[in-house]
Amino acid sequence: MSLQANIKKMQNGERGFTIVELLIVIVVIGILAAITIVAFNGVQQRARNTQYKTDASTIVKKAEALNADTGAYPDASGDFAGEIGALPAGVSVTYVTSAPSTAFSTSDTAAAVYETGGVKNYKVSVCPASPAAQTGLRVYYAEGTTVKNDALAGTGC
Repeated sequence: MSLQANIKKMQNGERGFTIVELLIVIVVIGILAAITIVAFNGVQQRARNTQYKTDASTIVKKAEALNADTGAYPDASGDFAGEIGALPAGVSVTYVTSAPSTAFSTSDTAAAVYETGGVKNYKVSVCPASPAAQTGLRVYYAEGTTVKNDALAGTGC
């Protein structure tokens, strides 16, 4: 169309977009937004899983360092953080005698990792279960909806 034809259409009151054109644009924007939201949620979950695994590895390294210094792993009768030194910010440890039943919850204290007040609480069990014969630790952490327990310190697990 020439410029003169466009000017003539505008003078005759023919201007703007039709409702169908506007609806098509709105639908396309909605589809793109939905795809972005779904992709972002997946990235968040992977980042959370990586953080849990990293925290579990840090707990294991601290326990190994204590064993190297004293010849013993921290046991369920003591204060874990007090024995091995400072844990990373926002991390705490609770001893358990059996595997946690659920992987992650924001408040369920039976979970492998639960968060309260911005603090991630990890579950740790001694290996073997008899403290007198303890030769290691097992740290439980969440990976999606699965409880992982492959963060091990020592040889008794």
